[in-house]
Formats: sequence, structure tokens, C-alpha cells
Amino acid sequence: MKIAIIAAEIAPHAKAGGLADVIAAMPGALKAAGAEPHIIVPAYRALVESVDSKPIGEPIALRMGDREERFSVRCATDRHGVPLYLIDHPEFFGRAGIYGDGGILYSDNNRRYIFFGRAAATVAARMIDPTVVHAHDWHAAAAVISARADNSISAGFNRALLAFTIHNMAFQGLSDASEFGLLGIDRKYLSTECLEFFGKMNLMKGAIALADAVSTVSPAYAREISSGPEHGFGLEGVLAAKGENFTGILNGADYEDWDPAHDRDIAAAYSRTSPAGKRACVRALRAATGLPNREGTPIAGMVTRMTEQKGMGLLRDALDELMRLDLQLVLLAAGDSAFEEFFRAAERRYPDKLRTIIDFDEAAAHRVQAGSDAFLMPSQFEPCGLTQMYAMRYGTIPVVRATGGLRDTVSEFDPATGTGTGFMFEEFKAEAMVSALGRMIAVHRDSAAWRRIMDNCFAADFSWDRAARQYLDWFARMRNSHGLD
Repeated sequence: MKIAIIAAEIAPHAKAGGLADVIAAMPGALKAAGAEPHIIVPAYRALVESVDSKPIGEPIALRMGDREERFSVRCATDRHGVPLYLIDHPEFFGRAGIYGDGGILYSDNNRRYIFFGRAAATVAARMIDPTVVHAHDWHAAAAVISARADNSISAGFNRALLAFTIHNMAFQGLSDASEFGLLGIDRKYLSTECLEFFGKMNLMKGAIALADAVSTVSPAYAREISSGPEHGFGLEGVLAAKGENFTGILNGADYEDWDPAHDRDIAAAYSRTSPAGKRACVRALRAATGLPNREGTPIAGMVTRMTEQKGMGLLRDALDELMRLDLQLVLLAAGDSAFEEFFRAAERRYPDKLRTIIDFDEAAAHRVQAGSDAFLMPSQFEPCGLTQMYAMRYGTIPVVRATGGLRDTVSEFDPATGTGTGFMFEEFKAEAMVSALGRMIAVHRDSAAWRRIMDNCFAADFSWDRAARQYLDWFARMRNSHGLD
């Protein structure tokens, strides 16, 4: 099975969120499972400067409305030896950031990613001839739309399954309908059945409508986004209409990068069978952040974006009550400036209990995971979540809102039976989160119970091997049901 994976991010050099981690790990797992993956991503400046790539073929021209855009293709391999095709257009992708710079989104992002999707579809048809086109999120939606509706290239995909995966329903690629001409397809597709969305153009809606198969990144999130507007953001009916062609497949965790037994960024290596290094990592985190060393007091860590989606408003509203608990809190986060200012000020009010690190640094994320006793994720919604999976591998107990992939990966610990991997709260309310943290603190006081829940977390397996097999099975079923075999 030859798979063209099309996405806007790939870790570590082109990363804005969890999508990058998925695209860095999934192809290697698919290859190990016997498939032949190929990756197509934009040639961002940081990526070109970081990988050994060479130009291949002649430059290619695309008509984008009243302009002709020319691009070249550079080829490299990822860490697993998977071919990596870079769409090289310096005006669009030779910038300092991915989607923006200095916290401000680029104003031409819709044009940039319509171009990327169309260019990626062109490259897939000419250079890969895939069995499956697997496009990820709205930034790659135009690849599916082009492969189905652009008469100049669609013939190259007659025997290919067009698959589209939603990583976050809240971002759909909305633009003014006047930009429809950038897609270079018949105007009949600007319809309520396809791309039109309340007078605008919606790239994600178009990809869902035109794809043979659609997935999202956890079974619970699949149920949530197809059942109502709270999580479906207006596309719940489009997803429900896909019927058996829509599913949820849980992402995997990249244990090559996230494993405390081999992590060079943390103070001491440790594992389920040799856990002593965990306490050294906790002490190191306290020392690095200047928190007082209180061995009986658990540290709860967060590595997140400062947004409402990630529950930062909930944490703000509950903070005074949380700080009355026997708990220290370390935030490694950046995002909304109002949240940044609030938590900086809160650190001054609670100097012995709170540290706020306004940054995103991959090595620091590893140190927070290893140095925390618990990992807090109070998300309003969470399509899959990867950091709770990483936390479990580090013996760091997740405290999460029961939503999306958090519901699929964490189970409530029962001290009586010793089963479960974390602490959950259903209602998106401050008192529910405080209660869950209170239960965590109570178990932390019981060393035997805490060792048991740590063992349960260490034993949890969310490897990409499992997820890759599920994807390949799904691709095979979808190809068969669409008569493509």
C-alpha cells in the first residue's frame, strides 16, 4: 500500500502542535507494518535548513486565480528512511514562522495552504502514484479537493483512496467565497453540499464531502463532533452523512522521543523496573524553577497552549482554591497574552506554589513531564491529546477532563481495586477540577497506592505500532467498500 501523507507540520523542525508529532511518527510505523509511505510538507525555512534535501525534477507552475505560482520540489528522508517531499515556494514558506510570527497569523494563510494542497496533490500524482492519499487537517484539505475535482490532475487518482483526517474541528480553513477561484475547479463545488458554508468557503467541509473516507484522532472525539454543534462547529451533519465512511482512530505516542529510560533531556533516566530516577527529576524541576523542596507535596505539571480550549480560563477561575491544596503547580505554556499576564502575576502571589514559564521549549517539556508527579489537562475539548500519553510513560499521573481522546486514554483510579491510570472530571467546572486534584493528592499520600497507579501508567501502551495497524486495516476496508481493489 503506497500512501501519500500530506500535512502542514512535521516535528521537530516544523511544529506548532500535536499534528507535527503525528507526522513525525506515523510514517515510520506504517513502514514497519509493511506499507510504503511518502510524506509531503511545505519547505519551511527551518525545515530546509535542518534536513539534507536535494531538488528533483523541473519547477512546476500552478494557476492561482489571476496569478501563476511556480514551485520546485526538494526530496529528503525522515529519520525512518521515509521519502520526504518539500514543496518549495520561498514567498509562501520561506518565512520565520509556520502559520504566523510574533503571535500574529499571516494574513494570506488561506492562499498559502490552498496552494500547498494543490501543489501536494500534483506532486503525489506525478511522483508517487499512491494507493492512498492521506491528508491531514484543513491545511491539506485542498489536496483532497484537487484530487477529486481538478480535471487537470484527478485522473491520476482514479484508483486511489482519498482519506482525510481531522485533528481539530475548531479550525476549518474558512475564507471569503471570493477566494474560491484559487482552487481552480468548477464553480458547482461552491455549493451547500460541498464548499459553501454560511456564505463563506470552508476547506475542511469540502475535503470531508469529497473524501472517500474521513477519520479523526480518537473514537470519543468522532462521536462528539458528529453528534452536535458543541464540538462539530457546524459540520456535525456533514460528518454524520458520511456514515460508515467516518471513524475515529486513536493517535499513537512516539516512544522513540518520549521514554524516560532513554531521555537525554532529563536529570536521570528511569523506568518501570528502575523508578528511582523519577525522584531525581522531581528535585531537578524544583531546583530549576526555584520551588521549595517539599517531598510530601506533589507537583502538577502542564505543557500546553494558553487558550480557552486547553482549559486555561477554568484554571484561572479555580487558581485561588487550587493554591489552598497541598500542591505545587508548574506551567510551561504560551499563547493568549491575557492568560500570560494573569499567570505571571499569580506566580508573584504564590511564590512557593506556582511557577509560570512563558515559552515553548521541547527539552523543557521533557523535564516538566519527568519532574512532575501529576499532569493536568483541563481541556474544554481535546481531539486526542498526546501529552497525557507521554505523561503515563513517565510515570506522571494524568488529571484530565473526560473529553475526546482524554476519555479514551485515561481511566479513573480506584484505590480499592488498584485499577486505573489517572483522575478524571466530567463537568467543565472549577469545582470538578479541584475535586479531581484533591483525589490525586489523597492517593499521593498513600505510597503503596501511588506506586500502584504509577505502575499502571508505566504499563499503558499507546504505541504507533497499534495505531498504524488500525490505519492500514481501515484503508483496506475503505478501498474494498469503494471498489478500488
